[in-house]
Amino acid sequence: MDAEQQRQVFEVVQSKSKGMPVSMCRLGGGYYADVYLVTMETAAPVVAKVYKTQGLMQREAEQIAVLQAHALFPMPEILWTHNGNEQYASDILAMEYLPGKNGGGLFYFSRKKRDQIGNQVIDNLLAWHNTENPAGFGEIGDHSRLYATWQAYYAPRAEQILKMAETLCAKKQLDKKVYSIMETALTRFDQIFCIAIPQSALIHGDYNMWNILVDKKAARVTAVIDPCNCMWGDREMDLYQLENANGKHFQLLERYRERCPLSDNFCAKTAFYELFTEIEHYYRSGHTVVEKRITKQASALQKFL
Repeated sequence: MDAEQQRQVFEVVQSKSKGMPVSMCRLGGGYYADVYLVTMETAAPVVAKVYKTQGLMQREAEQIAVLQAHALFPMPEILWTHNGNEQYASDILAMEYLPGKNGGGLFYFSRKKRDQIGNQVIDNLLAWHNTENPAGFGEIGDHSRLYATWQAYYAPRAEQILKMAETLCAKKQLDKKVYSIMETALTRFDQIFCIAIPQSALIHGDYNMWNILVDKKAARVTAVIDPCNCMWGDREMDLYQLENANGKHFQLLERYRERCPLSDNFCAKTAFYELFTEIEHYYRSGHTVVEKRITKQASALQKFL
């Protein structure tokens, strides 16, 4: 964060919070936002999520509220929001600070502690996945249109993502072979998604160990953060994230499968979800496509075509 943006964040925090901000350090960030811990002079610290793209803050606030209601572990309470304006350009979501270490970098646990943490992670995910919206599938929000089937909601979304991939190709930011694989996959959408999804599930959308906070000494999950693409959807759309970060170290997918059987077309759907979601993120965020990563994901999907 440059000095001017830091000054702006300090001023917004000061105007919205009780107390004077003293210092700020970066906690992390991703495609759409950077996250900072703001230490206050006489009040509890504030976590400020500074968005790179406008329009996402309110959506995330709505998603957090729904996830909180069904989570087994704390999620940050929202303290206030700031809509970007001429004086302070960025949208800012202020949240309470929750203790814990980012779980994505944690290794070297005993088998007992890996089991303890891994089971807690899956317990929480299943609590969400067992939460159904009888109205159907789709986005979270008061004015969201919901669909009777997952396929009716997701097929048009996948078509939009293919158009994003076409734009990235035209800008020479995406290999044409990757686009061709996506195009073929979409023509076979009905085959890949041939099994009905019996009920909508509450999905986090970015549920991996990077977004889980852990008390390392106690081997205990302390909080869950940062939903992305949270919606009423196919629960299996959440599952490829279990293999990211150090999820394999905690055997997260295996633990989930033991508790909840996977569909016969799980592997094909997972490959589709991972590639299409990643392309959507690159397009919407403006980040440079990581060619090696995308090529690997495209190859995985091609195996099912």
